[in-house]
Amino acid sequence: MRPVIKKLLNISASDVAKYYLYRSTRDGELISPLKMQKLIYYAYVWTLLKNHQKLFGEKIEAWSLGPVVPSLYRELKRYGSAPIDEDFIGSGKEIKEIESKFPPNVRKTIDEVYEEYMTKTAFELVQLVHEEKPWVNARKGLSPGKPSGKPIKDDDIIRAYSMA
Repeated sequence: MRPVIKKLLNISASDVAKYYLYRSTRDGELISPLKMQKLIYYAYVWTLLKNHQKLFGEKIEAWSLGPVVPSLYRELKRYGSAPIDEDFIGSGKEIKEIESKFPPNVRKTIDEVYEEYMTKTAFELVQLVHEEKPWVNARKGLSPGKPSGKPIKDDDIIRAYSMA
C-alpha cells in the first residue's frame, strides 16, 4: 500500500545543505557540491519513505552524475569540484533558524542519512545512485553523458525503495 504523503515542510534543499555543511564543518569533514547533491537526494528519499513527507518542494532531476536539485546546483556551482566553504552556511543565527524548521522526526531522519552516507566519497555515492531504479528510470533512453532535466518522481522512489 502506498504511503500517504503529509503536507510539504517549510524547508528548502539549501536549508538541508547548510545544515549538513554545518555538521561536517564541526566534524572536520569537507563536502564537495557533487557529494552534497547526493546527500540531499538521500535525505529526501529517507524523509519521503520514513516520515511520509516531502523534505522540500524543489524538483530533483536525473543528471548524468546522479540526482541534482537545480536550485541548489545554482547556489553551489561557484565551488566547482572544490569543497563548499563555511561562508555558504551564513551566520550562527541563520543555522539556528534552519535547525528550528526541522521537526524532531525529520531531524532524526536527516541525521541518520548523514551518518550513513557521509563516510562515502562523492563518486561512491554517484555509483550507488546509478544502480538505483528512480535515477535509472528517469534517465531511460538517454546516453550516459547526455544532459537531462527529467525529474525523479516520488512514485518511482516509493516503489523502488519500498520493495528493497
